[in-house]
Amino acid sequence: MKTMKTPEQNKQLVADMYAAMNKNVLGLMETYWKKDMVWEGPAGIGTMHGLDEFEYDYRQAFIRAFPDKHATDLVRISEGDWVAAAGIQETTFAEEWLGIPPSGKKIIMRYMDFWHIETDPESGERKLAENLVLIDILGVLEQAGYDVNKVLKFVGSKPPGFFEHPDDD
Repeated sequence: MKTMKTPEQNKQLVADMYAAMNKNVLGLMETYWKKDMVWEGPAGIGTMHGLDEFEYDYRQAFIRAFPDKHATDLVRISEGDWVAAAGIQETTFAEEWLGIPPSGKKIIMRYMDFWHIETDPESGERKLAENLVLIDILGVLEQAGYDVNKVLKFVGSKPPGFFEHPDDD
């Protein structure tokens, strides 16, 4: 039997997850996410299948790169089993992220999230099952000191094979 929660209850689940995520430590997400969750990130990051992959293949490096990160949704809406938000993460760019050298400076990272909520068959609780994520990676590059227009012109002037590494085969 499907248990639909109200839009306010669904938004509260996301708010509670963010409060835990903003502590910037691993191991707190199991309360909010199904173990077989899917996190679909932007190009350059990719998709994480399962809570362990999300925590240890994505969040661990993200926390190292942005140790004082604090996410704030500027808008959060809910309809049915979905919650969507757009917001900012204020942080210090402390360590390399996605091959981008750290600036050591405060930055603001924009994001948009769409979460799908399902009933967890193990616990019977409503938990986050899927997250479609957009992160403004170009904005991070710009705040790290790159001229994004020059970066895009350089990338666009080269064929895809130019960016392949010989040890990728």
